Amino acid sequence: MADPLRFNGLPPIRVPAEQRVPSEVGFDTPAAQAPHEVGKPFLSYLQEQVGNVNKLQQEADTTVAAVATGQSNNLHEMMIALDKADVSFRMLTRVRNKVIDAYQEIMRMSV
Repeated sequence: MADPLRFNGLPPIRVPAEQRVPSEVGFDTPAAQAPHEVGKPFLSYLQEQVGNVNKLQQEADTTVAAVATGQSNNLHEMMIALDKADVSFRMLTRVRNKVIDAYQEIMRMSV
């Protein structure tokens, strides 16, 4: 245990030396346990996610074509595939917008 922190008028607070995120939250991964280790570069992660979004879009197109041509009568799977593709594309668009905003902010700081 670390030394207690003291604030005026507040009881002492003890901060544990090592804090772990519970595994039921889903963050109990090696990266969360060892922050000094670097995972894959951001660019490769971003490329992988763009590939995943593209794959979901293609799967949605395939299911729509199958329903339109009468090869499949499963409308539920088609709607689920379309929703997955839509949500992933909207998320990718938001990430792109955040990256552009961060780039513009950095450019404003350097001027």
